[in-house]
Amino acid sequence: MPPLLSTRHAWRLQFGETPPPFPLPRTIDFVRVGVGLGMAAIDAMVDYGDPVGPLLCCMTHRLLLVPVPSGTANVWQAAHSDCGTGPLLRCCTSLGPKSPCAQRYWIAPPSQTHQFTDATMLHHYLSLVRARMRNASHWQGPMELMCHA
Repeated sequence: MPPLLSTRHAWRLQFGETPPPFPLPRTIDFVRVGVGLGMAAIDAMVDYGDPVGPLLCCMTHRLLLVPVPSGTANVWQAAHSDCGTGPLLRCCTSLGPKSPCAQRYWIAPPSQTHQFTDATMLHHYLSLVRARMRNASHWQGPMELMCHA
């Protein structure tokens, strides 16, 4: 069985969902994405030096909740993830709430300097990684050359 959280980078781990690694702004949105796709995209962002903030991992639902700037939910249109408004950190989707979360924890990049992850770059890397995963048997080139439109 593959590990629940696979990454190429060292992360600071904080067991429990409260408190977050540092205070989050009162107005914030959260992108919810599957752990496999989400960590691959976040790893790529770290590789390329893009801003990455803390992540809330839910192992019960195998989801990452990624804090992004307020207002992102109003414009987020993605097949690979969804975005919710407000400071409530729930594992729910447009299909409704999921069962209670029993195993959640925060992880943060080792060089934590950002309160949240850049939403535009997150969308970009999620799209790239999703396209690469879907076409893995056909694509052998570098990730930055693949069209994800």
